[in-house]
Amino acid sequence: MKRPLLPSSSPGFTLIELMVGVVILGVLLAVAAPSLTGLIERRRVIAAADEVAGLFTYARSEANVLTETVNLHLEPVPSSVGAFSCVRVSAAATTDLCKCSLAADQVCRLGGGKLLREYLLPRSTGVKFDATGNWIFVPYVVSFQRGAFNPVNNVGVTVTGTHTGAQLRVEYNNVGRVRICSPDGAIGGYARCG
Repeated sequence: MKRPLLPSSSPGFTLIELMVGVVILGVLLAVAAPSLTGLIERRRVIAAADEVAGLFTYARSEANVLTETVNLHLEPVPSSVGAFSCVRVSAAATTDLCKCSLAADQVCRLGGGKLLREYLLPRSTGVKFDATGNWIFVPYVVSFQRGAFNPVNNVGVTVTGTHTGAQLRVEYNNVGRVRICSPDGAIGGYARCG
């Protein structure tokens, strides 16, 4: 009886070939991981800047509908209140206590203010924002009224990635225009702030 011949090599990978492949994959991942982390943080900065710019536009449009004054609150959040950045849009005929600097159970509790919308960005996301400006009446508050022009002077919100330092700035000027720009030109697709 004749025995069938077995092939001298079978298709597949040897253990050494698999180990070399795993080592190469590990090196590629080690090189790509920091770039991926930076990319994710830049995308979060862009998303936060878009949200803040949208809140400026929202507040201005709500003022055209409501009879009350619409306020955009940009106060810094004390560490005793929480570890987040905040923008609150509220409406009030008189006193507005919907500030970002108040604890959640105190927001809009006193006075005639009502919360219309808020954006809370936990610092654990690696992104924060801070407002600056030459405040006309109330610090960290931009007010909008139907049929009235409320001047502001160089109000801006700088959104920053805490690990990479990537930044975008949301600017609101004295004619009511909102724009997003890049202070250092590091994030593509946005004009350099000037």
